[in-house]
Amino acid sequence: MNKILYDNNLIYEIKNIFSYKFSKNIAVAVSGGLDSMVLINLLLKYVSKSILEVIHCNFNLRGIESYKDEMFVKNFCKNKNIIFNVKRFKKLSTYSKKQGVSIQMYARKLRYNWFNELLNKKSYKYIVLGHHLDDSIETFFINILRGTGLPGLLGIPKKNGKFIRPLSNFRKEDILNYAKLNNIEWRIDKSNYNTKYLRNKIRIHLSSIIKQLNCFYKGFKKTINLLYEENSLIKHIIKEIINNITIDKKINPFFWKIDNKKLLEFKTLPLSVILFRLFNPYGFSDIESLKRFINAQSGKQILSKKYRIIKNQNFWILVSNFDFLKNKKKVFKINNNYELENYNKKLPIKIKFINNYNNKNKKINKKIIYLINFEKIKFPILLRTWDKGDYFYPYGVKGKQKLSKFFKNEKLSLFEKENIWLLINGNGYIILIIGYRLDKRFKIIKKTNKILCVEYKR
Repeated sequence: MNKILYDNNLIYEIKNIFSYKFSKNIAVAVSGGLDSMVLINLLLKYVSKSILEVIHCNFNLRGIESYKDEMFVKNFCKNKNIIFNVKRFKKLSTYSKKQGVSIQMYARKLRYNWFNELLNKKSYKYIVLGHHLDDSIETFFINILRGTGLPGLLGIPKKNGKFIRPLSNFRKEDILNYAKLNNIEWRIDKSNYNTKYLRNKIRIHLSSIIKQLNCFYKGFKKTINLLYEENSLIKHIIKEIINNITIDKKINPFFWKIDNKKLLEFKTLPLSVILFRLFNPYGFSDIESLKRFINAQSGKQILSKKYRIIKNQNFWILVSNFDFLKNKKKVFKINNNYELENYNKKLPIKIKFINNYNNKNKKINKKIIYLINFEKIKFPILLRTWDKGDYFYPYGVKGKQKLSKFFKNEKLSLFEKENIWLLINGNGYIILIIGYRLDKRFKIIKKTNKILCVEYKR
């Protein structure tokens, strides 16, 4: 490509993607390779270097070569008087095996985790990356091999939040030609030619085919643009569906209650597309399992790596597995000063103990007040989750009742039951099912001289 023409195209791309606003700091991810070195050189032409900073990841995967990459980028920044930020990672191979992912995928995760940390700490306007058109093509084919929906065919987006890629419309060949014409130096990463990595294998074998097809890039760009338009339309429809099926949704902790029956009412898209779009972001990719789950019995659940969907009557409840596992089978011991035995722990619910309370039972602003016969209390008391064999003595019931039966009568979902906490007396008796019922053995009677108040906020 002609140097002047290429420069003009880049000016247009850079200004367009930055919306002509260069007032805030911009971080440029620079590995030292061809793409990132062309990117930083181009930005130095059209963006004031006073607002540019370089960020570099050293994964220490290639020994001395990784160190040389870091020094190369560091010296470039020193010569150009640009701030240089580096993050060094160790033992990627060990940790990637523990995570059950490839080194490349694990490195990508670490890289973007650091990038997001920097966005929060340094308040960058953007982080600029050197991905180009060939990267999008490789991603397109990788996702086809792995199995994907329409979003996976869109390649790498030009702009995704605060991550932008000005070289997205340019071929690797164009970038190489520009580097040669402008005498730009770069480092060569020999691991890019190792065919044990899927991306490298696709790049090496696909490039020879693409070179023989003059119309490939033009056709690919046209296809991607059409896919983006179709994807935008589907996203709009899915947003309307979400609004219609959602009964309740919370972010922290994550909780999404869905009307199960309404999933079948929408005819604008096939059910398989609706289910994929709604639940694939949460790790559910088996569409047939999701279809069968619509008619599953109440109490059934399906799991992904980080989330699970619970069937509760005519509803689906989508929750985070992390929040569930974090609270499950936990026990907190509380002494007679109402202090935790282990001061490093934090109670999982908002509960407060008040001695000598003399008001009546009441509920104010989501705070529930329980009045307990203090003379029956034996310390230390426990706050714990419930077990299957637990029972208590509820009002209006002769004798004892298992908690499992009580929960069934209350029509609690599996998720609600899992988040039940009990206050346990020192002798092992249940004092209180927090948020629901007091055991009548601890009720206040005429002879009660001292009252303990337990204040609970949902």
